[in-house]
Amino acid sequence: MNPLEYVLKPLKASKAERAKALQFIHQNPNYTPTLFELATNPNATRIRIYAAWVWELYILEEPQRLEPYWSMLIERISKINHSSMRRVHSKIIWWHLKYYSSHKALTKREKKMLVTTLLDWILTENKAAPLNFSIRTLGLFSRDSPKLKRDLKDILIESKRVFPKGVYPAIRMVFQD
Repeated sequence: MNPLEYVLKPLKASKAERAKALQFIHQNPNYTPTLFELATNPNATRIRIYAAWVWELYILEEPQRLEPYWSMLIERISKINHSSMRRVHSKIIWWHLKYYSSHKALTKREKKMLVTTLLDWILTENKAAPLNFSIRTLGLFSRDSPKLKRDLKDILIESKRVFPKGVYPAIRMVFQD
């Protein structure tokens, strides 16, 4: 077990506890790649879930930190099935594309991979937060893609699926026009 895992192992779910692990990363930046590896590992052990939570805090502090990991993140997230880890990564992606980087700057391949993964999450996820961030991100892409907008309409409005109540504001945001 590496030193970062020793820091993550006894953590509780509180934000104060996550801040302790974040402080370890600030003091030991050479463990940032290890944090990313743990946070994007699809085998959702407790340590990896906590690593994802710390990764979220780390990236949201300074969004440019995501740049060296962006392509790898897009490659890896399709294998993540745990709702809490999906929440982290869908939030980071949405936040990054909305506030820091332009979704138009993605390569065709990156955009396709993201759209495919986030559509899959909308079809398979039951928790409001990952659904919400996935819908919002796809809403960004749908502005330039009538086909994606139609697909979203079929999934989100025309289907008989009942979504958690917290998802409906995101759905309205996508179809506000």
